[in-house]
Formats: sequence, structure tokens, C-alpha cells
Amino acid sequence: MVSGAFLILYLGKLPPYFQYWAKSCEPNHGQFHWFVYNDRIDQKKEYNRAVTLVPYSFKSLCSDLDSILHIHLPPQNTRVVCDCRIMLYAFRKDEDQLRQYDFVGYSDLDVVYGDISRFLPENPGQYSLITAADNRPCGPFTLFNRKYLETVLKDNRIKKRLEQNFKNNLNTVPGIQDEGSAFKPMSGNSTKDKIAEHLNFAHLDESEELVEIAKAYAPVFCKATPLQPAMGRWFNHRKAFAVWDNGRLYVRDVWGHQKEGAVFHFSRFKNRSRFRITSDALGTGQIGVYKYGFINAGSFLTRIKMFLTLLY
Repeated sequence: MVSGAFLILYLGKLPPYFQYWAKSCEPNHGQFHWFVYNDRIDQKKEYNRAVTLVPYSFKSLCSDLDSILHIHLPPQNTRVVCDCRIMLYAFRKDEDQLRQYDFVGYSDLDVVYGDISRFLPENPGQYSLITAADNRPCGPFTLFNRKYLETVLKDNRIKKRLEQNFKNNLNTVPGIQDEGSAFKPMSGNSTKDKIAEHLNFAHLDESEELVEIAKAYAPVFCKATPLQPAMGRWFNHRKAFAVWDNGRLYVRDVWGHQKEGAVFHFSRFKNRSRFRITSDALGTGQIGVYKYGFINAGSFLTRIKMFLTLLY
């Protein structure tokens, strides 16, 4: 039995699917807790037994990085905040009592969780890093062993990466002109992906460099299976859906594979106009997550409907 805290930095209005995300967190409250740092709330509050909302701004992030870790973000580069999520431990470990957890890491809001503890590796305390991706950190699910975390965060390789200055390189990207706008590489945006590829940029939160740093202290566990079955071997993650069933999470793909796991990442769905967020399924114990949104998945016919949508 281990405990863990996930740190999430989300600036702006919380997404419309937040209630579903928080509902999937709650059954894990005995061992895991989520801290959501957000600049649209005015006071710290408990959203449910597993989720705490904490007021925090980008200005605070820059100030804390500078004063506590001596990391100076280039003023013309607005970093994607996901790169700095794990750094929050250095700033908030006392105020949010993060020292009480065995593991501290980060996750996303565009996920649903199952029974996390059932899919952690055996004897998790022997690892310095646990992620739900193969051979690298995982944006939706990464945990650091707290025994080593403070030392990891002070590694010069992290400081160097966060202080990268791309201003003089932007004009070298074919078809891209620097008009004084900030460099904000972000997955899912083709223009920003083009910039990132040309500059050989990789996000810190999914960088193999973090694995190398963590390996210096203890072995790492970086495997999609069993934590994130949709990204495991033989699974078609592009044509898959999930059913949250009273705290258990089942993922199925177009080939008929079905596995239970700890996390399902629906990032490829969320920005489509067809992905509908209603409250219809919130009060139910069985919730489907598929390309058309969230749905009450209590009936067999509904699950057949979700499966059929994988065929087109």
C-alpha cells in the first residue's frame, strides 16, 4: 500500500468535462489525492474527497521558479505549463502537505481513472519513477518516488531545458515568421508541432531525460501495461473507448480487445465539436467515454452503440 499525490496545473476556465474527471478520482481517495492549481479560483477548497482546488497563477509559477529553484524562464517564451507541473512540489510541499505522500507526480484533466492501486507494479517503493508509458514519462500518469524527488528537481539538465531560449531560432522554421509572439509548442496544434519538430523540441513532462535522471537513484517502471491498456501492445489506441464502472475502468478497442486499467486518456476526442459534455451520466455508476462524449453506459445496447462507432 502506497500513497500518491498528482499535481495538475491548469490555467483558465476548468474544462466542461471536469466533473467527470473528478468523479473518477474520488474512489481512489484512500490512497491518492489530486491537487488542481488554477488561476480562476479565489480560495483553496476541497472539491470532493480526492480533489483539492488551489489558487495559482502563471505569474506565481515564474516567481517561484526564480526564487526557489533559480530557474529563469526567458521573458519572450511562454512555456506550456505542463512542462512545470512536477516543479510544483518544490513550491507547495509545505502548504499542501505533500511530504505525507510516498509518491508525487502529475496527470491531466482529460482522463478518467480506474482503481489505480490494483495496477501499480509489485513493491512500488523500489522504483524512483512509475509511468503509464513505455520507456518514458507519461503526461496523463507519472509518479516520482518522493525520497528522490527534491534531488531530481535540482538536476541541472532540468534547469537547462526550462531555460531554453528559442527566440533566435523561430525565423529558421519554414513558413513561420516570428512576430514577437511567444513560443508555445503544444501537441495537437499542427503549426506548433511543426515548430517543435524543426527546433527538435520535446516537452519535459514526457522527456526520456527525466527517466535518465531518475535512474541514477533507483530503477524505473515505465510501462503502458498494465496501467494504461489503450497504449499497450496490440491495442488500437486510436479506435478505443472506455467504460467507468463504479470505480473500475475497462477499455475496449475495435479489434475486440478488452482490458481493465488505471487510466484512459481521451485527448484525441476532447477538441472535436462532436464530443458532447452533458451532465446526464454524472449520477450513474456506469459511464462511457467515447468519441461522442460521455454517456450512461448502464445498458448492453449502449455499449454496443459505442463499439459500433469504432467502425467508422
